[in-house]
Amino acid sequence: MTSVSDLLQTASNDFQMVVDTIGADQWDLPTPCPDWSVLELVGHVVAGSEMAAALIGGASRDEAIGLLATDFLGDDPIAAVRAALAAQQDALAAPDLETITCQHPAGDMPADRLLSFRIGDLLVHRWDLARAIGADEQLPLDVVQRVWDDIAPMRPIIAQLGVFGDGPSKTVAEDAPLQERLLDLMGRRVDVS
Repeated sequence: MTSVSDLLQTASNDFQMVVDTIGADQWDLPTPCPDWSVLELVGHVVAGSEMAAALIGGASRDEAIGLLATDFLGDDPIAAVRAALAAQQDALAAPDLETITCQHPAGDMPADRLLSFRIGDLLVHRWDLARAIGADEQLPLDVVQRVWDDIAPMRPIIAQLGVFGDGPSKTVAEDAPLQERLLDLMGRRVDVS
């Protein structure tokens, strides 16, 4: 069985792989995330990764909120992604992770819950980024399965959370591929025709 830390590494590597293919003329392209360009989406992921590393290290809620508003990209967004993902991976590989409670902006949560959030964020935004730049949209199935297992129980209320767009469309068949069902649950509309 694949460890959660390994799934985070897979999701991180997969996100970095897509970032590495962004062309110089693609940073301003729109993404499936309303009002976010490719650059803004990458900035969101970097800030979230930096915030997660800081929370594991004991950052307060106010410090975490400040990190989310920080521009970490500078003049080299690709290097910023690499550094943020490495810092997050190191922090979330802490041996005492199960004993840490983080002061996340959404409320106090166990560090292993934060780890699950980060895997989901990397996965879905990897797809958003690939869709925006015309890259391969296929996601790692083991990561898709983990995120599905984490988020599917929220299906009845997910649209009300306000972070997954309109939530599920209710038009995707129960026997559709898991990636398609997950993306739809997370508010992404995937035209597979």
